[in-house]
Amino acid sequence: MAARLLALAVFLPVSGVVFWFALVHTVHQGATTVPDLTGTTVEDARAAVHDLGMELAVEEPGVFSASVPIGVVAVQRPHAGYQVKTGARLTVRLSLGNERVTLPLARGESLQSALRSLEQLGLTAGARLELDGHGGPDQVVATRPSAGTLAPPGTRVDLLINKTPRAELWVMPSLLSRDVEVIRRFCGRHGLRLGQIHEVVYPGIAAGTVLRQYPTAGAPLSRTDIISVWVSR
Repeated sequence: MAARLLALAVFLPVSGVVFWFALVHTVHQGATTVPDLTGTTVEDARAAVHDLGMELAVEEPGVFSASVPIGVVAVQRPHAGYQVKTGARLTVRLSLGNERVTLPLARGESLQSALRSLEQLGLTAGARLELDGHGGPDQVVATRPSAGTLAPPGTRVDLLINKTPRAELWVMPSLLSRDVEVIRRFCGRHGLRLGQIHEVVYPGIAAGTVLRQYPTAGAPLSRTDIISVWVSR
C-alpha cells in the first residue's frame, strides 16, 4: 500500500510537468516573433517578414513623426516581440516627417481674424509691420512665410498690417460755365466738400456762373479735399 502511494505521489507531479510542456509546445508550434521594423524601408521590411513566413501591408495615410525619417516605417501592428502564427499579416505606416500645416491666406482679413486662424493651426504670430494706404484699417496685406507654405506647428508668422485706409481718388471734373447751384447738388450727391464760393463782378456773364475753380480740372480729388469756386455776381 505504501509503495502504491509513493508511486502515485511521483506520477502526479511528473504528469503535470509533461502536460505543461506539451501544452506550451502545442501553443507555440508554428508561432513566430514579430521583428522590429521601425526605421526600415518598405523593401527591407517586406524582405524581413517574408523570411519569417509573414506578409506585409502598408496602410495609408502615413503618420507624422519627429524621430523617424520620411518614407520609412514609423508604426507597425502587431508590435515587435509579439508571437504570431506563420503566415500572419503585419501592417505598417510610413513616416511623413515632422508635422506640417498649410499657412492660411490671411491677405485682406482683419488682424484679429488672421490671429485666430494662426492660433487654430498651432502657429505663432511674429512681428507686426505697419504701412499706410494699402487697404482697410487693421487689414493684413501680406505674411511671411507666405500663404500656402507648409510649416511645422509653432512656426512664427510675421504680419504686414495696413493702418491707415487707402484714400479714394477721383479726377476733378471741369465746373466752368456751370451754375453754382448745380455744383452744390453735385457735391452733395457725391459726398464732396464744397468750400467758399467767391463772387466776382463779371459783366456779360449770368449771375451764379462758375468762372474759376480749385482744384483745377484733371487734378486728383479725394473726399477730404475742399473745392473752391469763383462765380459771377
